[in-house]
Amino acid sequence: MAAEDHLLFDVEDGVGIVTFNRPKRMNAVNWDLSTDLVQLFRELRFRDDVRTLVLTGAGNAFCSGGDAEWLSGGTDRGIPGISDKPLARYQRKTPAGPFAEFTRMIVEVEKPVIAAIHGPAMGAGLAYALACDRRFADNTARMCAAMVRLGFAPDCGITWLLPRITSLSTSLRMVETGCILEADEAYKEGLIDELVDEGQALPAAIEYAKKLATGPSVAVDLARRFVHKALTSTLDEILDYEAVAATMSAHTEDAKEGTAAFVEKRRPKFKGR
Repeated sequence: MAAEDHLLFDVEDGVGIVTFNRPKRMNAVNWDLSTDLVQLFRELRFRDDVRTLVLTGAGNAFCSGGDAEWLSGGTDRGIPGISDKPLARYQRKTPAGPFAEFTRMIVEVEKPVIAAIHGPAMGAGLAYALACDRRFADNTARMCAAMVRLGFAPDCGITWLLPRITSLSTSLRMVETGCILEADEAYKEGLIDELVDEGQALPAAIEYAKKLATGPSVAVDLARRFVHKALTSTLDEILDYEAVAATMSAHTEDAKEGTAAFVEKRRPKFKGR
């Protein structure tokens, strides 16, 4: 994608780096950007050359949330309850449209997604960060469930994600007050997994993603799928799911390589097949 686009994508050693590229708007998400993000992640699900993903933002922010200009009803795209402009059939069925759909796609891309956070991760931006497998952030990071600050109820799955990552009381405080958590507090509350020096979030996230990219990616992706499934499944169901996954992964080249390497007492050389 061209440098002037609102979304950048590069591939480096099996790692796809996805960058929100609206730095003058603190990478606020509008309808067009969220639509392109959804489309990109749909395509990435089927790209074998991309084994892991890193999600980050250009400039001084990760993502400041939904674009206030769009949320105010000031663009050509209608917004339910705010503007009288006509709504597409898709939007009538799903008012949050691609904004919320992107949260789903971060999970359904079926590849590890690592967030590299600097500056604000707020509103929808926080939801996207929380949907990722792991979050690397530097000390400029600031996290906020900002919807209530604008008079909106939470969206983009943030009320599902927060209590699964941090405590119930912290989740309620964030969605009820819109308080801003600085990097140290966000790390303490478990919203940040790795707190690194300023400017090092992206390099650290890429390094971690590259390690995953050299692993047995079919097994990794199946493991990721069933951890998410476990959030809404019984133990009996998960035991059955895991048995199927074990059988599926046993037929891969990587499983043969992994067991051979173990027997021969050497490091395996996985190919992602």
